[in-house]
Order: sequence, then C-alpha cells, then structure tokens
Amino acid sequence: MLNYLRRYSRSWIIALVIGAIAIVFVFTFGYGGRKSGGMGEVATVNGEPIGRDAYQQQFYNMLRQYQEQSQSELTEEMVKALRLKEMALQRLIGEALTLQAAERLGLKVSDAELRDEIQRLPYFQRGGGFDEQIYDIVLSRNRLTRDIFEAQERRRLQMRKMFEDLTSLAKVSDAELLDMYHLSKDAVQVSYLAFGPDKFLAKQNPSAADLSRYYQEHQAAFRLPARARVSYLYFRVQDFLEQAKVSSPEVEAFIQDHPAEFFRPKVIRVRQIWLPLPPKAEAAKNQKESVEKQAQELLGKLQGGADFAQLAQIQSQDPASRDKGGDLGEVVRGQHPPEWDRVAFGLPAGQVARVDTPQGIYLLKVEEIKETEKDPEAEARVSALLRERRARTLAQEAAREARSALFQETVAEIAKKYKVKAGETPWLAPGDQVPGLGELPTFNQTALQLKAGEVSRVVSLPDGCVVMKSLEYQAEQVPPLEKIKDQVAQQLKKQMALQEAEQEAGRWLARLKKGENLTQVVAAAGVPVKESKLFTRVEGFDGQPRAEVLTSAAFTLSKEQPYAEQPLLWQDNYYILAFKERRAADQAEYQKNKEKLQARYLEQKKQMLVQSWLEAERQQAKIKVYELP
Repeated sequence: MLNYLRRYSRSWIIALVIGAIAIVFVFTFGYGGRKSGGMGEVATVNGEPIGRDAYQQQFYNMLRQYQEQSQSELTEEMVKALRLKEMALQRLIGEALTLQAAERLGLKVSDAELRDEIQRLPYFQRGGGFDEQIYDIVLSRNRLTRDIFEAQERRRLQMRKMFEDLTSLAKVSDAELLDMYHLSKDAVQVSYLAFGPDKFLAKQNPSAADLSRYYQEHQAAFRLPARARVSYLYFRVQDFLEQAKVSSPEVEAFIQDHPAEFFRPKVIRVRQIWLPLPPKAEAAKNQKESVEKQAQELLGKLQGGADFAQLAQIQSQDPASRDKGGDLGEVVRGQHPPEWDRVAFGLPAGQVARVDTPQGIYLLKVEEIKETEKDPEAEARVSALLRERRARTLAQEAAREARSALFQETVAEIAKKYKVKAGETPWLAPGDQVPGLGELPTFNQTALQLKAGEVSRVVSLPDGCVVMKSLEYQAEQVPPLEKIKDQVAQQLKKQMALQEAEQEAGRWLARLKKGENLTQVVAAAGVPVKESKLFTRVEGFDGQPRAEVLTSAAFTLSKEQPYAEQPLLWQDNYYILAFKERRAADQAEYQKNKEKLQARYLEQKKQMLVQSWLEAERQQAKIKVYELP
C-alpha cells in the first residue's frame, strides 16, 4: 500500500475542484451474494462469476434510489443517459475486486466483530439495546435469513477493512491544503463577447449535393427510435378497494409483527442542555447569534462523542437538571413544549439532537426508552395499507383472467365485463408519455417488445396494472432524405452559420491580440461586451458550473496574457474572453477554517485514492463482461 500511495500524484486536487470525482464503488446494503442463482452470468472477475440475479438486484436497488431522490419514474432515456446498468455492473466488479484483494492480504472479520457491528445497528434496537425479536422481524420483512444477512454484513466489514488499510497512510500536507484552498476559492472576472450563428443563418443556401453529403455523414442524428401502438386494459387499484376487506384481527396481527413501525416511545429518560435566548429585541441580536453559535459548537462536540453529562454541568442554564448532568429522569408526552416532544420522542436511544423553541435552544440525548405504546393512528394506517395490498392482488387476478380472454374477445368487451378503463395509444417511442396515464417507462418498454397482434403479460404500474395488445410496430429507422429534407437543411444551415460565427470571432480576437483597444473592437464588431461576476472554479463561468471550457480558460488569463488563445465554443456560441480582475482567496478565512478543511479534504483524498486503486485493479484483472439483460 505504501508504494501505491507514493505513486499517487497531486492530480487529486484538480479533480476535486472541477468536480471530476466519479466514485465507482459505493457501499450498498448487500447485493444478494456474488454467486449466480442459476440464471447465468453477466461477468466474471478473475474467474469468479457475477450472477444475473445479483446484477439485477443491484440495478433495481440503484433505480429505486434514483427514483426516490427525483420523486418520479426514470424514463428509458434517463436510465441510458445515467448509464445505470453499466454503473450497477461496475459496482459489483468493484466489490469483487475489493474482496479478492482483502483475501490476498489476509483481512478477515471475526465472529465477535460481526456480532458487535450488527448489535450496534439502530434498526435492530429497542429500549436502547439490541433486540433479537426486532432483528428477526426486520430481516423477515426484507426477505432475508440470518445466514444471508450476516454473510452480507461480513463482506461489507471485510471491504471496510480493505479500504481502511488502503487509506491509512493518506495525508493532506499544509502545502496541498493551501493549494486546494486557492484552487477552490480564488476568483476571476472577465469581459466577454459572444458570437452566435443567428445573424448568419439567413444567407446559408446549401446545394442538393451538400444536403446529401451531410445526410450520409450524420445519419445517427436523424435516426428514429422504434415505435409501437397498442390497445390496453387498465386495472386500477382504487377500482378494487371496495372489494378489499380487512378484518380487525388481521390489522392487529400486522401491528404486532411490525412493532418498530407502529409502536412509539411512551416514557423516556432524557438529558438536556438548555441555552435560553434573549428577548426579541434588536439590542439582543448579537447575544442571540452568540447563543446560536454556542449551540452549534456544543452539538458538534456531542455528536463527536463528548460526555453529555459533563457538558451539561458546565453549559446548561437549567438549574433543576444542571447539577445532575442534565438528567430529567423519566419523561412522558405533554410535559414539555410540542417542539421538544416531537424531537425527543422521535430520537432513538443514545442519539443527540437540537430543538429550537420560543424558550430557547435545547440539546437533547435520549438515554433510554422505558416504555412504548401503540401509535394512535396505527389501526387506520395498517387498515389502509392492507386494503391497498389486497386491492392490488384483486386487480392483478382480474388482469390475468382478462389476458386469457383477450385471445377470444375484444378489448372493449372485456373492459365492459370487468368495469375497467380501456384505451388505445398513439405511436409511442421510449420516453413518450402515455396519454391519460403519464410517464410510465415500463408501459413503453413492454409495448415496444410486442409483435403486431401479440398480447403482453400483466404489467405492474404504480397505481395498478395493465394488459396490452399490439396494434402496430415500427422498427428503428433512418427516414429517407426526401422525407426529412427540411430537417436536414435546417441542421446543415446551423452548422454552416456556426462556422462563420467562429471565423468572425477569430478575426476580432486576432485584432485584440495585436493591441487594438477592446472598446474600439466592440464598437466595430457591433457585438455587446458583457462582464461576468467574480467567480470561482467551483461556481463556474458567470455562475454556470457546466461551462468548464470557459471557466478553465478564464483562470489562465492575466494582465500579461489578457486574452484566451482562441474563440471558445459553449452552447452554440463562440466566446472571446478578456481578463478583468483576479482575487486571491482570503488567508484569514483559511486559517480560521484550516482544521475543518483538513478533515474534509482528507476524506475526499481517501475517496480519490480508493477510486484510483480500483481502476488499477481493473486494469490488472481478468474481467469478462457478457451482454447485460
């Protein structure tokens, strides 16, 4: 590891600043093992197989995470653009390489280490400690046995040991830290001219030969995706809710099987630090800011492992509990303000949190959950949940029956029989919205897999399920030039106009480099000059982080070299940049935050080191990748 670390160059600093980090490996909550489940292999890593089932589970986990973050379904185009399938496979390859390296180095996880780690996980705890009943319930709900989960945890801990071993020698020197600080905080301001294609478009008149040549050279740009038209039956969950009956014993049994979700703390033992706020007067503004700062500093210390009781004895302004280390004893709901209750009774045992109330700022630590009670809304929540599940099952059963009938009856006849919605789509391509249903990638994907006249399987959707029958299918194609002549001409004219814009920008830049005054050149060119704000490398040119070509060029400019070497293309405009001002990062701010910066950049450097190590492992490994499903 030492030799590898010595080879690791200063380039990590630049990569961090310009946002080029793309950590390939990310810890995940297991992926179902590394062996095929009898469904074939998607890859092998040094002869070790990555099974299709493991890959699909990893892909769907990532897909779900992205959908939860974006609060919407990802279209097929978005999945392709994000390269989720490739990323899922690369994560599994990264895991395989890491575990293989750990085995070579003899890094093992003992039974005691595994047990201690599992017992510390908060979702297996009740009353401040590990609860075997909760452990089994949580695993059961996730369709995991102890053996499978503990094998996954052992692998996760083994990988963590590997990364700790790899990064144990990583350091950030003062020189590197200062360099990094300047790269992220130095700012520059430029004047700029933008030359676009619009003024040249009207005079472009490509010949028929030009159009033909452009069409032949750029066919991929005119390729139309596959399209399909289908009729469908939509079985909505809400249409089956009346038939979905749930008994009180079923509701109660579900609640008892899921105590972590439907029981809440009733009696807790809590410690607090109280920091009163001054009256709401302008004169007290500075004092209020001081209390806010004190609260944040204390919270940081507590989250870092400081002794709560000791800090409470020194810092708390609550005379009733201060001498007892902030211990309030047993507390029930209603004894404190609603904001206080909401946070305190929502905290797991051992956790610390901040509460802001009109009376002041409280820092709380729940020492123990003494007694629990059923959530007052548990029955209503569970009843709705079970009814929705039952209604979904009824909808799927009806859809399966309807699918069989589709081979003899029409869509309209079956829709009337089952009292469900029927529809017929226009031509659909990947990413198109289904009229009346919205954006449903699974619907489109299924429709595009059907041959004319073929009936689909039952397709699950967020609000129900559908069965569809193909009406027409059109394969991916490039239309003949005659049909898209106007579109081809428009694209070619734009390209020709953009070339003229580049030439014009080049001519004016050449005059500036010869010493002509910027004001005179601007007046002669008839193009308005604009000024950016001061911007850092992180913020990007004029507040556009993606304009890396302009940002990078701007930071090469100086009084001695005021102009970029050539016009720069960004979003269909050619730019001339002219240096205006450069401002160095604040050294006092650097000294003030040096410790925090050191910790942050060290963690980032470790991540970059892991990424670089994984890439080196990939280069040396024998990896075979087969076609992804």
